[in-house]
Amino acid sequence: MKFRRLLALAGVFFGMSTVALAQTQADDECLNSGNDELLKQGCSYLDEFMKAFNSRDAEAWAKTVHYPHIRIAAGQVQIWNTPEEYAQSSDAKQLAQASTWARSAWTYRKLVQKSDDKLHFVTRFTRYDANDKPILSADSFYVIVKKDGRWGALVRSSYVGIIGKKTAF
Repeated sequence: MKFRRLLALAGVFFGMSTVALAQTQADDECLNSGNDELLKQGCSYLDEFMKAFNSRDAEAWAKTVHYPHIRIAAGQVQIWNTPEEYAQSSDAKQLAQASTWARSAWTYRKLVQKSDDKLHFVTRFTRYDANDKPILSADSFYVIVKKDGRWGALVRSSYVGIIGKKTAF
């Protein structure tokens, strides 16, 4: 009898998890940006940001953001003034060594405010291990601005911790 209840509870939990996952994927406006040109540009930027992060190339990743770059996480405000400073503290190998992280991906992205030169995105990202098993998911907020003709994150705020002193992840 206890085993059946356990199975029933597991089934309910699995079903709820599947529904929650489907809802968050459906919320990703970037998967259906329609005719909204600013949304398309913001989504393209977010894809570029994530691709550079996953490449583990700190210099390439540093080129995707604007400066000064501000990150708010784990109750701390971190500021990088140059791409060189950002790259020095953004070695993704450190994240991989501190956890089982292999890659990250957007779970959803929603454009909540926009102008011709500033976009506010509410996002969720998920970190995965080498077997593509989710390690964690975290909500975040990105302020993306257009400077010198290109989009880049100026401010990021997330509900994920900080791996090391002044790290960008």
